[in-house]
Order: sequence, then C-alpha cells, then structure tokens
Amino acid sequence: MNVIVSNKNEGLLNSLDIDVIKSINGEFEVDEIIQTFSNFFFNRMFLDITAVKEYTNITNIQKLSMNLDIDKVIFLLDTNLMNDNSFLSKLISIGIYNFANNKESLLYLYNHPNTYKDVAHIHQLNTNTMTTQPQE
Repeated sequence: MNVIVSNKNEGLLNSLDIDVIKSINGEFEVDEIIQTFSNFFFNRMFLDITAVKEYTNITNIQKLSMNLDIDKVIFLLDTNLMNDNSFLSKLISIGIYNFANNKESLLYLYNHPNTYKDVAHIHQLNTNTMTTQPQE
C-alpha cells in the first residue's frame, strides 16, 4: 500500500491508479511528516514537494532523507524545480533519485525506481580544483 502527501498537486496525485493506505493534504513541517511516517509501513510515498514547509531549503529535504526510507519516496516537483539543475543536483547529492513533475513519470518511477546511474547526468559536482605554485 502507498502513501500520498499532497498540497498544491492534490488532484494529480489523487488521479494515480494506485492503492493508497493513507493520504494527507496540506503544508507540513518536516518533523510532522517524519513523525507521521517514520514508523509507518508503506510500499511507496508520493510526496508533493509543496507539502513541505520551506521546501526550497535543501536542509529540510535532507532531514526527510535521513529519517525516512528515501528509496521509497517519489517526489513530485513543480516545473520550476525540475528545470533548476542546481536544486536537482542538491537532491541527488543527498541520495534522492526519484523525482518527477507529471503523472506518467510518477507512475514510471513507481514501477522502476531510479538509481544514481539514472540521474548521474544531472548531478553537478563541485569542480573546485586546487592550483599549486611551482616550486623554484
């Protein structure tokens, strides 16, 4: 059974043809989501990113990834975030590989979860290189 945490995209998430054991709608603090689902058995969680208060603060999303089985969570991102390679790279850096912005992609990830290999082309590694002065 699956879980839906929705907010602005409630209609889209409710239109998925999946078995749902629990569904909540609204905007929640990260700790509320963790408290509700950390000991709750579910197959997959569909998480509308707009349901997380201050979701653009990657620290909030990282807290979720540390306290939930993040491999079971599929994030529904809005189009702006899907086009923000910097944000996507931050998600990948904290181990979040399953994100989409439409129904078809959500259902695909439900049946075929991503691995790092699937999203590596998006990941922007910090390319700071040290330069050394030649010794004389």
